[in-house]
Amino acid sequence: MIRSLRATLLGTGTSTGVPVVGCRCRVCTSADPRDRRLRCAAYVVAETDAGPVHLVIDTGPDFRQQALRYGVAAVDAVLVTHHHFDHVVGLDDLRPFFFGNHRAIPVYASPTTAAVLRRMFGYIFCDGTYPGISNLDLEEVAAPFEVASRAHGGRVTVTPIPALHGGLPVYGYRVGRFAYLTDVNAVPEESLALLEGLDVLVLDALRREPHPTHFTIGEAVEVARRIGARETHLVHMTHSVLHAETEARLPEGVHLAYDGLVVEAGNGK
Repeated sequence: MIRSLRATLLGTGTSTGVPVVGCRCRVCTSADPRDRRLRCAAYVVAETDAGPVHLVIDTGPDFRQQALRYGVAAVDAVLVTHHHFDHVVGLDDLRPFFFGNHRAIPVYASPTTAAVLRRMFGYIFCDGTYPGISNLDLEEVAAPFEVASRAHGGRVTVTPIPALHGGLPVYGYRVGRFAYLTDVNAVPEESLALLEGLDVLVLDALRREPHPTHFTIGEAVEVARRIGARETHLVHMTHSVLHAETEARLPEGVHLAYDGLVVEAGNGK
């Protein structure tokens, strides 16, 4: 049983990050720190009766910087949403988490994503030729699963949430009353049923204009209304989204996320 859950949004930006290299638009030159967005990732700490369980959702190219900035001190498992570069290329930066604890860190992904990761990171998951990181165990999941602490007896249940990123099947994840869905533009009805009773929902919302593989802000607001979480925080924004301006236009209970935002959810399974 989860007594409480605390999630830090390590990054809230699209695949280029914000500011975009070479761009001088009003968002990329904004003085508001909420307009500076690293690539999307989250750090979830679930408190159980036996102690905390530490989960990282995605390890993009900014993961090392994010871990240092926001105090990612332990990792018990990695939850991978999909195989795109901006969500997985930082897997190598997990190496320091083995310095004091040599127990394996499981990396959970859909079968489709796992197959791509084996090709991308063959030296980790196939031939084991890279010293110091061979303790990553790639686990294919298609149903709720348990994650155990590497340091004590704490355990939590994680539920994969199937969704679509254009034509690509991806996963969101639910832990207790918290759920995280980035890089999506469709959530099937059967997945919506898995998102009932949330305290906090983190949801993709790329920009105002239509996009073939991401929710627009308007579409995300409508999906948030259907899910009915106590609060929803939008992520994966481009440099066309000025934080203060956009936040002021959102309905009650829906907010534009920013790097370093900490959200809390109540107890749950």
